[in-house]
Amino acid sequence: MPGSRVASPGAQAACGCGAKLSAGDCLCPATPLARVMGRRYALGLLSLVANSGTVRFNELRSRLGSVSSSTLAARLSDLEEAGLIERTVHPDTPPRVEYSLTNRGRELCGVLTNFLRRGNPPAE
Repeated sequence: MPGSRVASPGAQAACGCGAKLSAGDCLCPATPLARVMGRRYALGLLSLVANSGTVRFNELRSRLGSVSSSTLAARLSDLEEAGLIERTVHPDTPPRVEYSLTNRGRELCGVLTNFLRRGNPPAE
């Protein structure tokens, strides 16, 4: 097929990480997501939204405790830009804003839950 490239045996990822393409070991495409999830409050926010279904800004702020409004807004924006949560603005007076998981956010929560279960085998 014109324009398509087939990895030759032993070919390495173009990012320079040294992973062999044939083994599918390159994790570099996950770097932007890891940066977002590594920010303070990001994982906690994702978990709160996942467990709440739909949640409002002030509820998130009160449940997180010491987070400032500006930090919370920045983290929510980061998660929204990453496609993990969606922000819904209702045209009420005063405006009502709610946050919920996207399909991608639900998928990531499932992956993280499985990862944690594997790291913590059930007690006998």
